[in-house]
Amino acid sequence: MSRKPRLILSRQALAANYQRLSSFSGQAECAASIKANAYGVGIDFVAPVLWEVGCRTFFVAYLEEALALRSVLPGAIIYVFHGVKANEIETAKASDIRPVLNTLEAMGLPGIAALSPALHVDTGMRRLGIPQYQHDQLLEEISTCQPSLLMSHLASAVEPLRSDSEHQRLVFESVRSNLGSRCPPSSLANTAGILLGTPYHYDLVRPGIGLYGGSPDPNDPKGFEAVVTWQAQVIELQQVSRDETVGYGGSFVVPRDLRLATIGLGYADGYLRALSGQGEVLIEGQRCPIVGRVSMDLITVDVSSLASVNEGTWVEIMGTGISVDTVAAKANTIGYECLTRLGARMERVIV
Repeated sequence: MSRKPRLILSRQALAANYQRLSSFSGQAECAASIKANAYGVGIDFVAPVLWEVGCRTFFVAYLEEALALRSVLPGAIIYVFHGVKANEIETAKASDIRPVLNTLEAMGLPGIAALSPALHVDTGMRRLGIPQYQHDQLLEEISTCQPSLLMSHLASAVEPLRSDSEHQRLVFESVRSNLGSRCPPSSLANTAGILLGTPYHYDLVRPGIGLYGGSPDPNDPKGFEAVVTWQAQVIELQQVSRDETVGYGGSFVVPRDLRLATIGLGYADGYLRALSGQGEVLIEGQRCPIVGRVSMDLITVDVSSLASVNEGTWVEIMGTGISVDTVAAKANTIGYECLTRLGARMERVIV
């Protein structure tokens, strides 16, 4: 009987990635971004492992994520990127959650200072954060919110040859200088920012994708260890003849007699439909191409070159042999999307 796909999660790889990033960041504290259920890997798995290896500060996107994390790590410092609304301040206070303030209005919310918030200034991303045309108002407003952290976010750190990151760093330096003695500890770097070097590290770095084994740029792997090994089983084997078609729409026309394996995995599990005719899986140490379209629960793979493969054989979809960055590049996307789309119905095994 076939089993549903599974994710094998490596404590050792996650710990090693954190320790590597921490070593890169030097004297700066190494925090962790674990929003979106720890990039799809799972907060319940990720948070305790990172805590065990010394991570004490965590970032999530929403208050609900912060409350879930608080139940896992009672002693952690937890920041919420999207901040809180006025009617959520008491809930945040009760659970010791720190909002990130992205607007001048948020800085003036009643009771906000009691939450030890972070203050986010926009330096060029133009997405979240107090915009540059309001930076001159920060000095007069900062005493109302008493921030524990000043932060910004790099837009182009994955492209180190561009000047954008240095421009953002200089804008950030200007804000810090204008705040003078009122400037709290500072944070600018994500994973890509950490790799830019010491000038970007400040007092705290907050890596994300590198923790989970991916690179900020899927075309430039950085050697992080695979935390997730994604596997699925062969459900059926078929012989197909030249000029027959495979899958929905008959999009793949068989060029010669082939042996195909149907594997129990599809876009319902997070395997991107863009990998139709592009992706590969690993069977017995050999890469085998996907033929035909990725469907909801199934893919078909050419296994003609394998000496033996049977119903029930486990196939690597992503992991140490086929990295998340390789899968992302094949799908013309980034590792972040591949990880955060991992389906909830899959079995998760911690090793």
